[in-house]
Amino acid sequence: MAKKYCSKLAFVLAVVLLVSSASLPQTQTAQAANGPFVTEVIVRTVENFKNHSDVVTFMKSAAKRHVSVINLNVKEDEDDTVPSGHVFYNSSIAPIAQGYAQFDALADVIQEAHIRDIQVRAWIPQFHDKAAFDQNVSWRMMALNNGQVVPFTGSNGNEYFVNPIHPDVQEYERSIIREIVSNYDIDGVVLDWLRFDDYNMDMSNYTRQFYNTAYGYDPVTIDFTTANTQRAQWNDWRTTQIANYVRDVEADIESIVPGLFTGVYILPPEFVEVGQDVEKFKDYVDFISPMAYFADWDFTPSWVYNNTGILAQTKAKIGTKEIIPGLDVWWSNAEYHQIYAGIRSQLPEIQNLSFFLYGKWTDNDLKKIDNRRSW
Repeated sequence: MAKKYCSKLAFVLAVVLLVSSASLPQTQTAQAANGPFVTEVIVRTVENFKNHSDVVTFMKSAAKRHVSVINLNVKEDEDDTVPSGHVFYNSSIAPIAQGYAQFDALADVIQEAHIRDIQVRAWIPQFHDKAAFDQNVSWRMMALNNGQVVPFTGSNGNEYFVNPIHPDVQEYERSIIREIVSNYDIDGVVLDWLRFDDYNMDMSNYTRQFYNTAYGYDPVTIDFTTANTQRAQWNDWRTTQIANYVRDVEADIESIVPGLFTGVYILPPEFVEVGQDVEKFKDYVDFISPMAYFADWDFTPSWVYNNTGILAQTKAKIGTKEIIPGLDVWWSNAEYHQIYAGIRSQLPEIQNLSFFLYGKWTDNDLKKIDNRRSW
């Protein structure tokens, strides 16, 4: 397991007084029972590291602001500035993102981070991958829409996904992971986009034949609009396929760097329609990072830490495995006070908090997180 970095700074009790006791799930005295949270940041490469100077500037700020772990986007996750699936390191497998053929961002970040005693994990998105989508038509994620089987391209029609069940897709994505683990001195791996998007996918010929052989009926005949036995059977099968993939990735990593700290970003477990059941793959990873972005899904802050919220749902499925919550950077101080206090009270075993910023990190962003570590 990755080394934890915990400062010996005195606990800052005064900040608790900024929020009324009625809004907090515990008292300020109990809240200060734990040490400062360990800070992790999730960094999109294309927005932050275009050259060596960018890396040095960021690392100086990160070291000053007590950042312990950088989860670096080594393979593009979205379809915006750079197409998903393009990479930011010297790959012989995946297409290298424009502007990075002469700048190995992963190597540079590792070097500058390690000088400052900061860990680097490779954040490797999986099945949201335009490069793979374009490589082979049979690899594309297919969805059943209005009785027609069509490629799934996201809610806006401009995103690109591949079939998590197709063996050639799996081998392609695993080969990229093996390449990174073999060639770079990373401190861990965190996988992302290990899922479908709804019940009605994947409906490719390969998956339909595979499923029909196992269960005796074509999944296109399932009524996905209502809860029923066939839909439940289909989703159970899909979650097992995802879990088996994580198992195989873990075996790959273990064969190259035994004991490398490995985890997965997950959506809220209550989103069962995406076919991602962390309980089935918990034994193949060291940590789980639930995306606790409450505002994105119209939840209240208490959903993060209460006994029915995302962290409680995750813990119920993974037991003693480490949880590293993923949090946004733009919430109000009152919301952070409430969430931090709730985590300290309800899940005191949580030590690390991981922060995601979609765009470019600034020193002020990191400073705000640093000021909250002992809340």
